[in-house]
Amino acid sequence: MQLLSTGGVPRATTAVLDDREQRHATARAQAAAIVDSPRHGRRFEPARDRRLQGSPRRRSHARGPARVKPRVHWTRGRRLIAVAVLVGQVTLLALALLLPAFQVHGVSVTGTQLVNAQDVVETAAVPRQSIFTVDASAVRQRLLALPWLQNVTVSTELPATVRIAVVERTPALRVRRDGADSFIAGNGATAPATAALERAWSTSPVLLDDRAGTRQPLAPLLVQQLSLVAQRFPAVFGGSVAAFQWGVDDAVSIWSAGGWRAILGHLDTQDDLSALPAQLTALAQLRGQLNFAHPTFGYVDLENPAAPAVGGSPGLPREVLQVGTPPSFFPSVLSGGDTAGVPLPTPQPSPSPTPSAGPSASPNAAPTPNGFTIIEPAPPRGH
Repeated sequence: MQLLSTGGVPRATTAVLDDREQRHATARAQAAAIVDSPRHGRRFEPARDRRLQGSPRRRSHARGPARVKPRVHWTRGRRLIAVAVLVGQVTLLALALLLPAFQVHGVSVTGTQLVNAQDVVETAAVPRQSIFTVDASAVRQRLLALPWLQNVTVSTELPATVRIAVVERTPALRVRRDGADSFIAGNGATAPATAALERAWSTSPVLLDDRAGTRQPLAPLLVQQLSLVAQRFPAVFGGSVAAFQWGVDDAVSIWSAGGWRAILGHLDTQDDLSALPAQLTALAQLRGQLNFAHPTFGYVDLENPAAPAVGGSPGLPREVLQVGTPPSFFPSVLSGGDTAGVPLPTPQPSPSPTPSAGPSASPNAAPTPNGFTIIEPAPPRGH
């Protein structure tokens, strides 16, 4: 606003604002009104004459004071019920532990053929206590200590029976010495062989132990190797192993069902066992020169694998022909007595291990395909 004078008389004039300045002025006036307006508290204060209504929706994120569960006031009746339940549970537990009906009364054993069931029961040593407290794991560990048992399962059956199911090791070899047979497992475990075990009797390879002196145990490695030889011998030579023989001179031989034998020599030491794969490979290399299915020779001496010697006439001795028959069937034969009236096969003379005239294998013979590499060499001593 400006004051102008005309002829000495002042006159007021008003400036006209444009639109932009007018908008600015309006904004400043509104801001000043907001700043100058009275401030209200943050807390919601409803009007005194207005009644509020609650919302049905509950806010999950709202934090309120911790809720205190109401204290349960135990009445006399409730206390009596709780005590009765506790007494009942203790009574049932005592009955389960002390009642004779739940005390172990019997042990059932299944799966035994080579091991005596009574020996299994004695080794298990199941305590005569409550069936609910029997430690099946401890019983199993005790039974696995038996060399013939490969696996054991122990379970309990109400009211008072413990059941034991065993899996025995498969016999790797049947040894005949002094008219008595015994089964030997791959870990060296031994058990008497009886004619009742028809399956093991017919499938286990036989070792005729003719060594002089006291009975000597067989090394587990030798048992395993002879078992593998018997298993793979037919695929390589076209005939099965009739028997292994450990002679009085401590030399081991393999008798073939075709009537010839392979002389391996001594197998008493670790070094001798480590040479066995080379001997069998040298024997397999002779397949192109010798007819193993229909032999015209009696033996192959492999004590020197680089120069095997061949000689003799084919034929199986009487003791080899009788290995498939239980010794109780030929008591007089095995004792050297009269054989009259006993249907025996025609015996053949035992070939001498001394080399004689006959075809000899070349020491530099070219190996034939698929050599007889059926076993790994024995590990060196100290390992």
